[in-house]
Amino acid sequence: MSACPVLETSLTLDEAHGVLIGFFEAMRSDFLKSGLLLVKKVEFFVAPEMHDTERHFAACSENGKKILCAPELAELDYSFVIGIMAHEFGHATDFLYPVEFFLGKEGVERRSRASESETQWIRWTKTWEKRSYDVVEKTADGIAEKVLGMPIGYAGPCKLQNFRTGEARPQGLR
Repeated sequence: MSACPVLETSLTLDEAHGVLIGFFEAMRSDFLKSGLLLVKKVEFFVAPEMHDTERHFAACSENGKKILCAPELAELDYSFVIGIMAHEFGHATDFLYPVEFFLGKEGVERRSRASESETQWIRWTKTWEKRSYDVVEKTADGIAEKVLGMPIGYAGPCKLQNFRTGEARPQGLR
């Protein structure tokens, strides 16, 4: 991977919020329309500490209820903003619906707790809690693909998520 350039912004937090909130709301709307009603709980925050490395522009809280975006995200091409936002909503969905989504033979699949025994669900929960970083990241991408109907690609020197171009998520990408 070639060097990821340093990206800075002159936008204030409020200005960055104004640029990014529409992307957040549109993505949440798409996830809600797909029947993932718990994403209504997800809140949006602009947080400068999210840009702690050159390729890090956003994160999702481990309970799935917060998506935090660096103000520098507002400086990227919209295809990357959409890809990153979709990826973070994939995480939010994964965390709001623990154990329901998993990597299967055909990509991300969903299981229903109602159709499984308690013993099986407990086994799956233990496995879900021990997933590797790569599995968590690929699950987020897969959920976004399942909801939006198109795969997330990784492109540019920073290997950022987008829907325009790119390759599958490289193993070990941080």
